[in-house]
Formats: sequence, structure tokens, C-alpha cells
Amino acid sequence: MDFLKRTNRTRSSFPFRHAKELGFGLLAVVAVLIAVLALTTRDNGIGPSPGLAASTPQPSRAAVPNVDIIGDSYVVGSDQGGYGAANWTKIVGTRFYEESHPIDMNVIGHPGAGYIVRGTEKVTFAEAATASLRSTADLVLVFGSRNDGKQNPATMAAAATDLYTKIHERAPRAKLIVVGPAWVDEKVPDFISSDSKAIAGAASAAGIQFVNPLSDRWFFGADAKLIGTDGVHPTDAGHQYLAGKMYGLISKTLATMATP
Repeated sequence: MDFLKRTNRTRSSFPFRHAKELGFGLLAVVAVLIAVLALTTRDNGIGPSPGLAASTPQPSRAAVPNVDIIGDSYVVGSDQGGYGAANWTKIVGTRFYEESHPIDMNVIGHPGAGYIVRGTEKVTFAEAATASLRSTADLVLVFGSRNDGKQNPATMAAAATDLYTKIHERAPRAKLIVVGPAWVDEKVPDFISSDSKAIAGAASAAGIQFVNPLSDRWFFGADAKLIGTDGVHPTDAGHQYLAGKMYGLISKTLATMATP
């Protein structure tokens, strides 16, 4: 009886074990078929559904406009005012940040420089642009310069055209704003008016926006008090005044441009 029991137990377990082995075998076959089908699909160039691929969300980051500023001591400040946080470029940058529209500003300022005249750092605006202007600039603002003094109008216009060409070559997607030379009151010398007219003509010929501080009366009348005791450079309050002017120009221009 014990033998029979053992024999019966053995016989009854065999078909079960065989069924499990058969099941595993079938699973292996199915796995092989799936692998072959996948390889065949790939080799035939069949990919996932374009509709499904297009619906997959892609990561994005907020674009921050690159704004480059070219100018003289009216841009970088002087011992009369405009150093550090009091500088108009700093004030403008801070305002954009506080209004949740940050910009990345690159200030290229050289005291005494102009379109033709080399300043204390021995560069003109064009040479400064060639050395320091970013190729990624979205907006370039040129401000000045009274430093050029009395110039032949044709020479002045040629220098301006050369600068604008170099800016376009180095930063081809950038929009350009040209702000002419400012004066300290209503008594504008003829040579400053002449330089401004030549710069305006070169900008107009190139389709560039020109802003004229003379006709717009910057620092005229009661605002003349915003010029320092040297009779040339803006004070800290003068830089605050310039910040208001420049913020308006930059923000309006950026608003008309496509997001980079």
C-alpha cells in the first residue's frame, strides 16, 4: 500500500509538472516572437505614431532678452554721479527685474569715447563694439556722444554708418536704437547740433530708430540742475532721470520684438 501510494503520488504529479514546463516554453516562444516583430518594425522604418510623439510635452525655459549698451561716461558714470547702483543702466535693469521681465544687460562704456574720438581707454564706439558686443544681442542701444566735438558732417555720418554696419555684422539679429548726443541745457553749440544731424541721417539711411535728446529737451530748463558741478556729467539724480528715459525706449522696443 505504501508503494502504491507513492506510485500514485508520483503519477499524479507528473502531468502537472509537464504542464508547467509546457507553459514556460510557450512564454519563451511568445517572447521571441515579440522581439522578432520589434526588430522587423524598426528595420522597416516604422516608428511611433507622429500624433503621439507631437503630444509629448517638451521642456522650455523663459527667454531673457540680451540688451547691449554702447556709450561714454554718460553710460558708465563719473565722479559727478552714476557709479554703482546709482547708474542708470543698473536702475533700468533693476526695474525690469522687479516687474518680472528681467533682461541681461551688457554695458560697453568708455569715458571720453565717441564715433570718431578715442576716449581715455583709447577706443572709439566701433572698436568697443567689435571687442565687446555680444553676438547674441537682441537689442543694442548706442548713446552719444558730445565727445566727438566739431566734425565734418560727411565724416561724422561715415563713422556712424561704419558703427551700425559693425553692430549688424557682429549681432545680426539685434534691433538697434541710436540715441544722439545730449547737452546740459538749451544753449546747444552748433557743432553738437551738426553732429546729431549727421548721426540721425546715417541712422535713417539704415532704417534705424533715432532718438534726439536735443529736440526732446533732455536736461533743458529746470532739468539742467541734474548736471553736476563740472557742467558736463549727470549727477545721481541725473542718472535717475536718464533711467526713466531709457527704460521707456527699451521696454517699448522689446515689446514689439518676438521672444528670442
